[in-house]
Amino acid sequence: MTAATLLRAARRHHGVGQAELARRAGTAQADIPLIERGRRIPSVDTLARILRGTGHQLVAVPVTGVTGVDAASAIADELAERRPDKAFRTFISYSDALSKADAVGRVILGAAAPAPTGDTAWDAALAAVTEYWLDAAAAPKPGWLTEPGRRLTTPRALDYSRYAPTPDPAEVPPQFIARNILVDQTTLTSV
Repeated sequence: MTAATLLRAARRHHGVGQAELARRAGTAQADIPLIERGRRIPSVDTLARILRGTGHQLVAVPVTGVTGVDAASAIADELAERRPDKAFRTFISYSDALSKADAVGRVILGAAAPAPTGDTAWDAALAAVTEYWLDAAAAPKPGWLTEPGRRLTTPRALDYSRYAPTPDPAEVPPQFIARNILVDQTTLTSV
């Protein structure tokens, strides 16, 4: 995960504007957008100080695979570019990373709250797949999974291909059903 992705997700998740975050962190307002766009790479100390302004603490743990924060950021970009098929591939990559990790790795990959993707169905799907793999490992779940924006009011499948069939609700894991997002269990890992 890059400093840009991490900072942007933390700031947006807590609804803190760039100017307010700069004030809280004691840094120049111009630094925040430069870091969020990847045009300035902060030192670890600087990133930790700025993240504290969002209420987060920086913890570095080596992991393999896509984090929920990275997946949400990539999905948001792919949806903005009208490439839902690539958004779905990113979603599956995140699911694959969770499936391959041990319980501790799953907790780490899903610990930080992903920023909204711009589509509540994808937000619900990210929460559901995180909970699905954490439940499979009997691992603790982060609080962001219970946020209201991570649940749809009516059942809906992910819209990533006009050729994708609507999943049979009997084949959808309960973590997805609880969020009204229809994703067939067989699609949660690559072949």
